[in-house]
Amino acid sequence: MILIKLGGSVLTNKNKSYSFRTRIAKRLLKEIDESSVNNFIIIHGGGSFGHPGAKKYNLNDDDSEISIEGLSKVQLDMRRMNNRLLELMQDREMWGISIPGGLVTIFENGELDKIDNKIFEKYLNLGVIPVGFGDVTIDTRRGVTICSGDDMIFGLSSLANKAVFVSDVDGIYKSGEIVESFDNTMYPLEDEDFPTQKKPVDVTGGMNKKVEKMLMISENCDTYIVNGEKSGRLRKILDEEEVLSTKVIS
Repeated sequence: MILIKLGGSVLTNKNKSYSFRTRIAKRLLKEIDESSVNNFIIIHGGGSFGHPGAKKYNLNDDDSEISIEGLSKVQLDMRRMNNRLLELMQDREMWGISIPGGLVTIFENGELDKIDNKIFEKYLNLGVIPVGFGDVTIDTRRGVTICSGDDMIFGLSSLANKAVFVSDVDGIYKSGEIVESFDNTMYPLEDEDFPTQKKPVDVTGGMNKKVEKMLMISENCDTYIVNGEKSGRLRKILDEEEVLSTKVIS
């Protein structure tokens, strides 16, 4: 079974709230549909649907008061984004079923504690495609917290033999160059690892958090990051063809 993480950076315009990149989403779904894989789960991030509200209402902070307004609004925003993807899937007769992260996970102090893997397995057995997504979820210490798409991939990684992270970068950089494989000895990333043109605000911290999770996932299954903005790369990595990407090794 393959886990496919469609990053919010690919599915949305990060600089504009609620901006869904329909053309790219259609192409990525086409590449999945035309690949040889037939047993997979799709998980997507929040991008410009989930992140603005999560920041506005401090939903990922460990010392902020719970905002029930924020909880309600961000969950609605994420379901709107999820519906956009499901509609495009149905246009291709890819029959997906929505599985919100907030309904299948429990966190403790910001870390994933439990995920209901069985619900994903049951839907796979029915022949439909589970489509999970980052969400606001219950936290036993904080009340609520953010469950990212990466958290869901980690929680499901014991079911999989391969996880593919579809991002807006060619792979992981070290010393200004994309590396074919990345392991624990190369972590953490430093500012000088990124080319100047690849340095938006907080790229190092944000990428380190993602890479740390990917290293954990790679303990359970083969883990890759590939650029979804480049046509054909997702299809190639799903079909195990040679393609520019980075394999993460624990």
